[in-house]
Amino acid sequence: DGRIAYSDKHATLTGKIRMSINQSHPSMDDVSSADIELIVEDSTGTGAVLRPVVTNGVITAVNVVQGGRNYTNPTIRVVSEKGSGAKFKITVGTGGDYPAAVGYFEQRRCFAGMANDPQRIVMTRSGTEDDFSYSLPTRDDDRISQQIAVNEFNDIRHLVSLSQLLLMTAGAEVRISPLNSDALTPSSFSARPQSYVGCSTVRPVMVNNNVIYAAARGGHVREFAYQDTAGGYVSGDLCLRSSHLFDFKTIGDMELMKAQTPIVWCVSSDGSLLGLTYIPEQQVGAWHRHTTAGSFESIATVSEGDQDYLYAVVQRTINGEAKRFVERLSTRQFSSVKDAFFVDCGGTYRGDPATEISGLDWLEGETVAILADGAVQPPQDVTGGKITLAQPASVVHVGLPYTADAKTLPVVLETVAGAGMGVTKNVYKAHLRVYNSSGVLVGPTFDELTEYKQRTTESPGTPPNLKTGEIEVAIRPAWDQDGVICIRQSDPLPLKVLSLALELGV
Repeated sequence: DGRIAYSDKHATLTGKIRMSINQSHPSMDDVSSADIELIVEDSTGTGAVLRPVVTNGVITAVNVVQGGRNYTNPTIRVVSEKGSGAKFKITVGTGGDYPAAVGYFEQRRCFAGMANDPQRIVMTRSGTEDDFSYSLPTRDDDRISQQIAVNEFNDIRHLVSLSQLLLMTAGAEVRISPLNSDALTPSSFSARPQSYVGCSTVRPVMVNNNVIYAAARGGHVREFAYQDTAGGYVSGDLCLRSSHLFDFKTIGDMELMKAQTPIVWCVSSDGSLLGLTYIPEQQVGAWHRHTTAGSFESIATVSEGDQDYLYAVVQRTINGEAKRFVERLSTRQFSSVKDAFFVDCGGTYRGDPATEISGLDWLEGETVAILADGAVQPPQDVTGGKITLAQPASVVHVGLPYTADAKTLPVVLETVAGAGMGVTKNVYKAHLRVYNSSGVLVGPTFDELTEYKQRTTESPGTPPNLKTGEIEVAIRPAWDQDGVICIRQSDPLPLKVLSLALELGV
């Protein structure tokens, strides 16, 4: 009918895509919307998601699920194995007055960053969801509408509600609080800039009363927290000790996993997954990088029982074909080594002892790692959607292999001038305290690793028990300036290092 059905009620960014149908005549009458994929192609724009509406085999409308941003000259590619012949005429406009940020503060619903007024914040009447009425003269419970005045004109991108309302803009961080009053009212509204860093469009996360956000420029992740000595909120860079993970890259998505371990997960533009183990009250903040045979694109955390689980959209090339998978990070809580799941894009067989494990079609043609009843099996290629084990097993984990590496920083010697810089060192033994671990490799480089032999009293034919406690590994001596050691886990088994001590000569 030549019209577009809009389903996006919160498109906020300029460059929202609008479409009008010029001609839509698929060649088969049994085509449904599930059979059609609309791909928006533009070298400058990203993020648009379209869903076709099909009636009697003809595309009659297109729902704009997500408008995206920065489109200049988009085209639409129709992917369908059944239909053909649909043509579209596209127009690109602004996002209207939809807000970029929505939140709550002091029993008011807040809207900010409208496309046509990006520095304005509007709050409903107290205790309401959608009442924007006001009176003359104004009353304390009237709606609030204020344009934020700062040194630079920056659009409001996020609202963070703590004891005070924080506005995260493209170039500044602003604190909203009542002035000479206990409650925020139209007459007590006060906006005070706290810093001039700027926030990207990636949604920030809150850890206790600290805000973690991606900087608007530079690709770094920053912390925004209140400090009594400063009398306000202070922004700090969390990436200084691991700047190589962020320089010349950007953050595309961010999520917080609260339990069991508080970790802020970030998707990097290079396709890797970055994790920040973050416990601010204990001044703990450590970055770790996770790579896979593919690229991470999007993440989300979901609470399931007493734990949070990370879900990720991962693009992989399987058997020469590009595919996307929704994958779930498995728990590290298990009572037996046979339940340890340490493979990527994997699956688990549980049942009667079997030698043939089938149903692995999503891994067709790939070389997979195998853990069968807690024992590491030789890698195999998936053929015909199945693998064959040498011995029958009742719990089998199969998936893409990965290698976990850790490398220490150069040794610092307090008793040597220059803290040991310029002094040749020789590390010949490492003491590691581990928890529920197996398959530990240690060495001066990743090419010269020594395996810790942990089998003790296990019966023949059974896997070694997981080790908890201190282990000692005599490594191949190597004289160098740094005195670093490398730790590796290349098997689908757990390894958790709690502490490390070295024996060395200088």
